[in-house]
Amino acid sequence: MKRRQSQQPEVVEEPVAAPHGKGRPTPKRREVVGQRGPVVAPKTRKEAYARQKELAKQSKAARAASGKAMTPAERRAALRAGDILPRRDQGETRRIARDYVDSHRMFSNYLLWLFPLMIASYVIPGAWIVQIVIVAVFVSLIVEWFFVGRKVRRLSIERTGSAQGGAMSIGFYAGSRAYLPRRWRLPAPQVDIGEEI
Repeated sequence: MKRRQSQQPEVVEEPVAAPHGKGRPTPKRREVVGQRGPVVAPKTRKEAYARQKELAKQSKAARAASGKAMTPAERRAALRAGDILPRRDQGETRRIARDYVDSHRMFSNYLLWLFPLMIASYVIPGAWIVQIVIVAVFVSLIVEWFFVGRKVRRLSIERTGSAQGGAMSIGFYAGSRAYLPRRWRLPAPQVDIGEEI
């Protein structure tokens, strides 16, 4: 007598396909953020000032919590080293202007000496000749700043392919640095007088 063989189907395990995506629908923004209340504009300058002060306090607290707050001494040291730059000093054209001013002797370097003379000319009666000389000096300074701005602009275009601003705006930036003594300049000079830039 033949035994009957049990015919059980072989079970083949199929690999489970990994779900596409994260397995849940993306929540709507309003579900995550929640309801925003109406934004009320300040009605008076006093309210606007109070709101601005509060926002500044919150941002200062957030910076302190993140550990990025600097003491005034640390900030000044970072400014001197050039690690952080104010917006007016940022950019390759401004860096070239700073290096140009720091490596050249300019007529603007002696502008601070002119202020006592200017004050004396207004105090002393009959010193109208000194006032004319002072006006002539200021005109010559503006001419110098224009030529320095053109030179720096040309250098910037040669090196980087572009320049931030026109000759006069770059010249005024250079002049505002040139009249300060070297030890007062921020960021500190990176080149010596006479050095090639």
